[in-house]
Amino acid sequence: MRIVRVFFLIVFPALFFAAGCGTIDFTAPLAGSYVKAALAVKNFEVIGIVSTDSTETHSAGPLGFVKKVEGSKATYSDLLKEAALINADEIIDIRIDMNAAKPTGFAEWLTGWERTYTYTGKALAIRYVDVIDLPSF
Repeated sequence: MRIVRVFFLIVFPALFFAAGCGTIDFTAPLAGSYVKAALAVKNFEVIGIVSTDSTETHSAGPLGFVKKVEGSKATYSDLLKEAALINADEIIDIRIDMNAAKPTGFAEWLTGWERTYTYTGKALAIRYVDVIDLPSF
């Protein structure tokens, strides 16, 4: 009888909490990040591809009392700064992807957790050559 009590009071809860532990990794483009814009008609030449990487870490302490976010996301302005270093006028074909490593488990709220998001941004840097004159209407 004592063995059954020990099993249900100590071993079973430990197995129950450990069974749900794991990590999920996935990569996806950021939802809602596609914006359509009207562009002026201009000839351009391609300078090259610019890229930027950044990491953002979200964490919480035991029972979720202490939460903090460190790092930053990759943004349009980060890519524009990289393009300016190679004397480009603008960037086009922008893509920012997010890769997440999130621990999963039943007891992560009890012991605390940390999630890491890695952002990778890429764009095509261009330089305008001349402006095409459009007839006025």
